[in-house]
Amino acid sequence: MSSLRPPAASASASVIAPLAGAAVLTALALASLPWAEGLGRPRTPFDRSSSRALGPGYALLNDAARVVPEGSTFVVRTEPPDARFESWYHRLGVSLLPQRRALPAAYLGSFTRPEAWRDAEYLVLVGPRPAEPKGELLLETSCGTVWRRHP
Repeated sequence: MSSLRPPAASASASVIAPLAGAAVLTALALASLPWAEGLGRPRTPFDRSSSRALGPGYALLNDAARVVPEGSTFVVRTEPPDARFESWYHRLGVSLLPQRRALPAAYLGSFTRPEAWRDAEYLVLVGPRPAEPKGELLLETSCGTVWRRHP
């Protein structure tokens, strides 16, 4: 009576093919990881997105929540001024600084008149520290500064 076992060559082939496929899929997955950015937790939700340019403003507004008191008014500006980013940062400020009133320096990519935000008590300035003080410096990070304005 002959044995019903398959030949040894076909047994190893049935194991090698799935292992080779698994190795290829693993290599593809490892190649797609953001190695240059590290594998740690991103600082902001924008850091690994196509909108990563909004990351510094998000981080600064998140930190500004500690120094801008509830019930106050604030405006978000950029250095140098950029209406497109100031529009986005205004929206982020509304969500990240609840219980405060955000005054728009720009709306839908166009600057508003300075009268719209002139009375803001606080200035959140995304970008490098300005040469001249904008009031009393409350917070300085690598993303920007927060100032208490003196109208």
